[in-house]
Amino acid sequence: MQFVCKKIKATEKLSKRKIILFLFVIVAIVVVVIIYANRWRTNINFDKITVKGNFTLTKEEILQAANIRQDSIINIEELNLVFIQDRISKHPEIKKVFVSKNPPNELVIDVIEKRPLAIVNLGNQLNLIDEECEMFPFKNYEKLFDLPVITGIKQVSTQQIEDKYYMNDLKTAVFITMNAFIKSKFLYNQISEINVADTGKIILFTNDKSIPVYFPRNNEKNISDLSYQKEILSKLVVLKNFFEKSFASLKEKKLDYVDLRFDNQVIVKTN
Repeated sequence: MQFVCKKIKATEKLSKRKIILFLFVIVAIVVVVIIYANRWRTNINFDKITVKGNFTLTKEEILQAANIRQDSIINIEELNLVFIQDRISKHPEIKKVFVSKNPPNELVIDVIEKRPLAIVNLGNQLNLIDEECEMFPFKNYEKLFDLPVITGIKQVSTQQIEDKYYMNDLKTAVFITMNAFIKSKFLYNQISEINVADTGKIILFTNDKSIPVYFPRNNEKNISDLSYQKEILSKLVVLKNFFEKSFASLKEKKLDYVDLRFDNQVIVKTN
C-alpha cells in the first residue's frame, strides 16, 4: 500500500513537470511570435505613392516639395505624416494637403491647389491671386494661363498691407473677376485688365480691341456692403448682355469706351 502511494505521488510530480514544461513552451512560442510580428511590422515599407487632387502641379513637383523621390521606399518607423504635410503645405501653389497611410504599402497625398483667378501687378512684382484674395507667387511662367490682370493698386509697404483702401481695391477687383467667371466664361475671358487707380471709376479693358469699360466706384462703401455688391453684379449682367447682343454689330467701329456707371443705360462712345 505504501509503495502504491509513492508511485502515485511520483506520477503527480511528473504530470506537474509536464504541465510546467508545456506552459513554458507556449509562453516561449507566444514571445517569439510577438517578436517576429513586431519585427515584420517595423519592416513594412511604403513603396506605392499616390498623389490626388493635382491639376496644374505635376506629381513630381509635389513629391519634390515633400522631399520624397518617386522610387522611394519608406519604412513605417520613418514615416511622419505631419512632417510630410508641413513640407508640402509650404509650396506656394498648395492651399491644403492631407497625407495618409493606406495599408499595406501605399502612401496617399491628397492636395487642394490654389486656383489662380487673376494676376496682381504690384509695381515690378507679379503675383497670382485666388478668390479669397490670397496672393502667391508663381515660378513656372509656362503654366500661366491667360488671366485678367489687376492693376492700379497703390503701392504700400509690408506694414501697410492691411490698409483698408488697399484691401478694398483689391477685394473689389477680385469680386468683379470672380463673379464674371461665375456668370459667364465668355465674359470672364473678355476681361484683359481691371484698373482701380481712378478714384471716380473702375476700368475694365476687354481682350477684344482693348476697349475700356467704366464700372461705378463707390468710395463711401466697402465691397462687403451688400448694396454695393448688388450694384456691381447688375453691371456685370448688363455687360454680359452687351457682349452677347450688341458688341458684334459694333466691331467694325472704333469704340472709345463703354460706360456702365448710369442706371438703365449703356453709353457707348464711338469714333
